[in-house]
Amino acid sequence: MGNYWEKKSLFLFKQKSFDFIVEEILPFKLDGKGDAFFVYFEKQNMTTMWVIEHLCRELKISRLTLGVAWLKDKDAITRQRISIYQSALKRIWGEKVFLEKLSNVARIIETTYHVKPVQMTDNIINHFAIRLRATQKLSQEIKEKAKSIIEKLFAEGFPNFFGAQRFGINGKNWEIGKAIVEKKTSIKDSFEARFKLQAYSSWLFNQYLKERLPLGKEPLEWEILKDWHITAPVFWDDTKLANPNTKAWEFQKQFIEKYKINSDFFSCFKKNKIFGIPRTIWVKPTKNSVRYQWDDLLIEFNLGSWSYASILIYQMLESLEKLQEKSK
Repeated sequence: MGNYWEKKSLFLFKQKSFDFIVEEILPFKLDGKGDAFFVYFEKQNMTTMWVIEHLCRELKISRLTLGVAWLKDKDAITRQRISIYQSALKRIWGEKVFLEKLSNVARIIETTYHVKPVQMTDNIINHFAIRLRATQKLSQEIKEKAKSIIEKLFAEGFPNFFGAQRFGINGKNWEIGKAIVEKKTSIKDSFEARFKLQAYSSWLFNQYLKERLPLGKEPLEWEILKDWHITAPVFWDDTKLANPNTKAWEFQKQFIEKYKINSDFFSCFKKNKIFGIPRTIWVKPTKNSVRYQWDDLLIEFNLGSWSYASILIYQMLESLEKLQEKSK
């Protein structure tokens, strides 16, 4: 991907953290009572994992004690929930201590209780509010064309690659996961090992998608559909594949052989209790809006938890770059 975050073009993205605001929407209503203490908090310029590690270090608790739905972007203002059971709260001297340690790195918005904690498996929605900053005064014609490009992208959707944040700060977490599968390294911390293994399977999915996209948007014979959308396998344990002797199976078989996805691979993921899922290969955002503030584009949309706004934004900037080339 080109570095459109810094490249001089008609628009620039994320000059400031408040150009990228993310708000988590849970798929269930919080009861206000129960065993799980929920905190809705806002962080800025730090990863969710950093917040979790801070709490674990300060409170001397395991990472498995804390529940979060998904990891949120670092260079942004993000609002999400974290949960902890009442029994764990008692061991660390209650809500006040927990909130004090969290408020040292984040802003507390509200607290409540629920019958169960928030989890990575929860099918949350993320609402994004993004500003693309204009680098020059734009004519009305260019503004209309730029807005039309974004609206068309919303209507057509974008390929559902895993974003860079899935692979760690240096982008190398997948290599560690691969080494774990190949028994070239090991990690004692089960949470950390799972994280690295998931990064590896995410990298494999991205390779799969790169090879699948040239075959078009129509499903291959016996390709697995989810809500009438084409999916591709995220290779974990118990991954569901296409039926043998079909076009989809032939494609998957060649990919599996190419990347040496074998019995040792699947047994490693089974040992770490990471189970395979089908992932939609093409995504359409919902609740979309595009408007201008002066010459800046203000864009809002919703995405499910298994999609990355960074991929959509890259597609936007790439398309807008072509508009600039035409205007020269």
